[in-house]
Amino acid sequence: MQPRTTILSAVTFSAAMFFGTAAMATDLPKEGTYNVTYSSFGTLKSTPVGKQVALFAWDENGLSVGNGLLDHLTWHCWGLFNVMNGINQTTSGYCVATDPNGDQLAASVVGDKWPQGTKSFTALQTWITGTGKYAGISGNNKLECHPGDFRPAAEGTYHLYCTFQGGYKLP
Repeated sequence: MQPRTTILSAVTFSAAMFFGTAAMATDLPKEGTYNVTYSSFGTLKSTPVGKQVALFAWDENGLSVGNGLLDHLTWHCWGLFNVMNGINQTTSGYCVATDPNGDQLAASVVGDKWPQGTKSFTALQTWITGTGKYAGISGNNKLECHPGDFRPAAEGTYHLYCTFQGGYKLP
C-alpha cells in the first residue's frame, strides 16, 4: 500500500470511529415514540384436546428495524394460546429484546382473539423492565401482525412480521 493511501485510510477510519462513538454515546431521550417492523421465525407445538380445542406453545426469534427506541434489536419471544372452534383465543407471552450494546428490554404480550387463517391480528406489548439505558422503562406498543404471508420453512415452524407503534418513558 502506498503511503498516501495508508494515511487516507487511517484518517477515514479514525473519523468513522470518532463519529460512530459519538453517536453511540448519546443518551436515550427520557421519553419518545417509535415505529418499527419486526420479523421473526419460530416453532409451534400443538396439543389437540378433543376435536374442537388445541393448545399451542410458540417460541420465536426475530429482528426489528425502523425509527426510534426499537431500531436494530434482536428478540426472543415465547408464549401460549389456545384455539376453540377455529378461533384463536387470547395469546399471552413474553419478549426479551437486546440492543447491539447488550442492554435489554423485557415485555409482556397479550393478543386479541382472531379466526384461524386470518391475514392479521393485533396485540399489545407492555414494558416490564430494562437493563442499562433502559432501566426503569415504562410504556407499551401496539402490534399489527401478519402470520400467514410466508410459507413455513419446515413442519412445525412459522414466519411472522409485525409493525410496532408505541411510546416509552424512562425515569
